Amino acid sequence: MGGEPLMNFDLIREIVEWLSANPLSVPFICFASTNGTLLDDERMEWFRKYRNILWLGVSYDGSEYLQQINRGAKAGIVNFDYFHDVWPEQGFKLTIAKESLRCLAEVILDSQKKGYKIAASLAQGIDWSDDDAELYLEQLSLLSVAYLADNDLTPINILSRALYEIDNLPEYQHRFCGSGVYMITYDIDGKYYGCHMFSPIVMGEESALEISKIDWMCETIADDDRCKNCLLKSYCPTCMGLNYHFRGEVSKRDFRSCKMILAEAIASCKFQIKVLTTRRNSLIKEDAYYAQAALGAYPLLSELSIRNSISPYVMGKI
Repeated sequence: MGGEPLMNFDLIREIVEWLSANPLSVPFICFASTNGTLLDDERMEWFRKYRNILWLGVSYDGSEYLQQINRGAKAGIVNFDYFHDVWPEQGFKLTIAKESLRCLAEVILDSQKKGYKIAASLAQGIDWSDDDAELYLEQLSLLSVAYLADNDLTPINILSRALYEIDNLPEYQHRFCGSGVYMITYDIDGKYYGCHMFSPIVMGEESALEISKIDWMCETIADDDRCKNCLLKSYCPTCMGLNYHFRGEVSKRDFRSCKMILAEAIASCKFQIKVLTTRRNSLIKEDAYYAQAALGAYPLLSELSIRNSISPYVMGKI
């Protein structure tokens, strides 16, 4: 992690070959995220040999222009088919930026038709506008139409996220990751953290938050008082590490993305209900479960609009 990991390929090779010769007594895997630009023929052959020990997750944004803007790497020099062939179960990471909004549906569909698995998420720390959110909703709607027309295409994760508890708000906001509970990050000095986001390499030595300094099991750890009555508080994703890094508390969310999350919720709700109505005879149990949640959310979400609604989205004050 941090910059481009394959710049230190020699260290990666030393670690992986040592692990191969001295297997651990517990399940393990090595993983690195990469923009894919530093893979020559020799390295590709080596990674293929050790693909059961080491997985690479490639960052993917579609067009050469977007790849250059987001990653500093031209798409044309990255062999994405290689990544798909060697690690077929590993999805490509697509970050949605302002520059990619206008062609988002086209980029995602072209990628999926090549057989690539795409996991998309919004870029963090962006000043998203109402115009951005309306364009985002438009692009997600285009994706919905394509998925309903072609059963062989797997809906992008953004459209398939469940809309639970919008019509029945829980007492507490849900946490969106396993930091400090199901996941621990160890640094090279033996100290450990909830995840890498809280470690010195991200936070700096003075701001790093060791796991003993916070009650990770606290059920209200993700509660942001400002979002207490928001309809989307259980749907809206948040990163506790980014919250802590930029706002000083693990629960303090970035309100600049509220309209974008609203666009996701509206698009997902409409899509999941259409799946229910158009594929009634072929629904799997999970589809029906999601559609039921979408039906409960629809009366509330249908009153919201990108331009006129103000976050937090409170029932009765829309």
